[in-house]
Amino acid sequence: MMKQYLRVKAEHAEAILLFHLGDFYEAFFEDAETVARELDIVLTSRNGHAMAGVPVRRGEAYIAQLLRKGYKVAVCQQMEDPKSAKGLVRREVVRVVTPGTAVDEAVLDAGSNNYLAAVLPAGNDGRSGLAFLDLSTGEFVATAVADAATLQAELARRDPSETLLPESAAALGDRRVTRVPVATFSAASVATDGGAIPEDALRAAGAILSYVEATQRSAVPHIRPVLGYSTAEHVTLDPFTVSSLELVRPLRSGNERGTLLHVLDHASTAMGRRLLRRWILLPLADRAAIERRLDAVAKLVDDSLLREDVRAVLAEVHDLERLLGKLGVGRMRPPDLLRLLRSLGAAPRLSDCLGRSDDREGLLASVRERLNAPEVEVLATRFAAMLVDQPPVDAREGGVVRPGYSDDLDRLRDEVRLLRDRLSHLEADERARTGIPSLKVGYNRVFGYYIEVTRPHLDKVPPEYVRRQTLANAERFVTEELRGCEERIAATEERTLALEQSLFDAATDALRSGLACLQTLADALAELDAIQSLSDVAHRFGYVRPEFTDRHAVEIVGGRHPVVERIEEFVPNDLVLPEGQDVVILTGPNMAGKSVYLRQAALLAIMAQAGSFVPATRAVLPIVDRVFARVGASDMLVAGVSTFMMEMLEVAAILDRATARSLIILDEMGRGTSTFDGVSIAWAVAEELARRVRAKTLFATHYQEMTRLAEEIPNVVNLNVAVKEVGRDVVFLHRVEPGTASGSYGVHVARLAGLPARVTDAADRILADLLSEAPLSRLARADRPAETPPLFGTDEHPVLKALRKLDIDRMTPLDALERLAQWKKQLSS
Repeated sequence: MMKQYLRVKAEHAEAILLFHLGDFYEAFFEDAETVARELDIVLTSRNGHAMAGVPVRRGEAYIAQLLRKGYKVAVCQQMEDPKSAKGLVRREVVRVVTPGTAVDEAVLDAGSNNYLAAVLPAGNDGRSGLAFLDLSTGEFVATAVADAATLQAELARRDPSETLLPESAAALGDRRVTRVPVATFSAASVATDGGAIPEDALRAAGAILSYVEATQRSAVPHIRPVLGYSTAEHVTLDPFTVSSLELVRPLRSGNERGTLLHVLDHASTAMGRRLLRRWILLPLADRAAIERRLDAVAKLVDDSLLREDVRAVLAEVHDLERLLGKLGVGRMRPPDLLRLLRSLGAAPRLSDCLGRSDDREGLLASVRERLNAPEVEVLATRFAAMLVDQPPVDAREGGVVRPGYSDDLDRLRDEVRLLRDRLSHLEADERARTGIPSLKVGYNRVFGYYIEVTRPHLDKVPPEYVRRQTLANAERFVTEELRGCEERIAATEERTLALEQSLFDAATDALRSGLACLQTLADALAELDAIQSLSDVAHRFGYVRPEFTDRHAVEIVGGRHPVVERIEEFVPNDLVLPEGQDVVILTGPNMAGKSVYLRQAALLAIMAQAGSFVPATRAVLPIVDRVFARVGASDMLVAGVSTFMMEMLEVAAILDRATARSLIILDEMGRGTSTFDGVSIAWAVAEELARRVRAKTLFATHYQEMTRLAEEIPNVVNLNVAVKEVGRDVVFLHRVEPGTASGSYGVHVARLAGLPARVTDAADRILADLLSEAPLSRLARADRPAETPPLFGTDEHPVLKALRKLDIDRMTPLDALERLAQWKKQLSS
């Protein structure tokens, strides 16, 4: 047996091998040590070798734990009954489960897709092939990307559990990577949906199919033809923007309620929740597609009765996408089948609901058409009455099929019932016949049925009784009649179980043959659920439908932050940037609400292009191609990259990739270095954005000097977050107004935070001294405008001259940092 184990393990060296032995899955040697440590189970030994095992009946739960910790697991199953096997029991690996190929609900997050990705690094044309498969749902997409930044953005949005790379390719940061032979990146066996897909993308998809075939060890019919897409179809959101805006995941653990997804998620089903998550991460870039989605949301916002009816029926729908995934990989259990059939039964009622809508050509009409698939109705009707209300987990246990569904099964069950009735009467009949009052008929798994007689009455035992077992105070016997009943019951029960299993298999086979139609239905249900979720949120929280303009202008009236307003009382604010006004310099003290105002603008743009209504009185927006959010610190000290360097790298990426159609928010840029350096860089970046990029930009800063940009550049405007001074105290009004802030009020904020009075009083004195001595700091004093000198003094400083001559388009981030270091040294001297 150990030779058998070692042979199998050699074929699956990269995985933990769970070896089926009787009622246990056993792991040996290093695998045993890993399993014992990670699952917190006892490590034993046999013949001096480490050994650890888990019960087969709980195997899936333990496998799920290993997958969540990032391990791969090869399941080696007994392929024959040990009782009938000749010699060593035959065993085979029936599947290899990896983080990216898991389909069990114990492993997966119901609200997120579980993607397996494949990346074919850039070839001669500079493009990389990229493909994603969610094996639990069958979703399969592929694209080609032109640069490393776009590749990282796509990977961040899909966040795969596992990524396939050619053996010789460079690593992808800290992503969980599986190396596969480059030969598996082949497009030969890839089925497409008929659209044109780049060769690189098809090759990446081929690697995924090859990997799935190797791990699943069987056909996987629910994987859909690969769907090609272009990154231009969606708004580009880089990883830092997705993170800092907390679109789907909070920055701090335990703050899950602080995400945009949490606010917008009123979905009734897990598949609707997953689709809504994708809509948030992949906002549309095509105006017609956005308006089509908004039209559907508007229909349900306007018709409350229809919306509530749709929500009520959707509440009865289960996760059809993942149920079909389990059907496709052959892991469907009776409770899964019951949930699938009940979900199919909801489709006609939802279709009737949508029939009341006046939508005849829009998205709701399309959903209704997909809900009305005749093939699905036939399957649902055929098996609707098959299962009992609470079927067992395993079909082999029996009791799965409802009485009345199969005449043959009912006859077999009646036969077993009659035989058991005969046994129940046999005890009374034998007592009367033999005169033994203590005689009883019993059963155990070792000896089967028996007649037990206590010792005082053994002399009355008839000669036809055959002794089976001797106990301390009694003996057990069998008779020909008893043996005959037992054999007939066993044979009939075996036929009953076999017929039930056959009926269950026939149902799953029939449903598997209709997978394509069932997946179309699942798509429609998920889409309807996401639409009703957005409409319900819009109705509850007073959102309005965004309007889109071809002009380079933004008009948000009474805008609100969708997350913050759910947590605390909120002051709405306007953001009006007509054509010719592109860059906002936003000033104001800490805690006044600058960051909230910035994030609010970005979130409203993303919501609008995702097809959602937005929290505002009115919102007129341009279609943006990219959103960049540089807010907060993203320290990479562990990787040897400082906060300031990381900030510069991110800003360099913005300047390189932003277009006039982008939306940019920058919060307190330049704080990670000295004041002179910080204001110099912030000024230069803002000027570059205003003069060359001309993207709609919100630039929050403490550098009061920055407000002078509005005097020099026509498309720059100053806004500030208003405060009210009451003696030595400050009241934050959270109201954004034109003009500049009168100060930073840092000492006031420190006083609010509870610093001792002696400390804040000392700070006031020190601040007064510094303001009287430092020319640059005096610029922040709005009450002394006549004393405000030019940014770098009355004579143009050599550094400023060099800065004016700088050709930023030809500089790399490293060049910029080296130049800054030279200027800093020059200024210091």
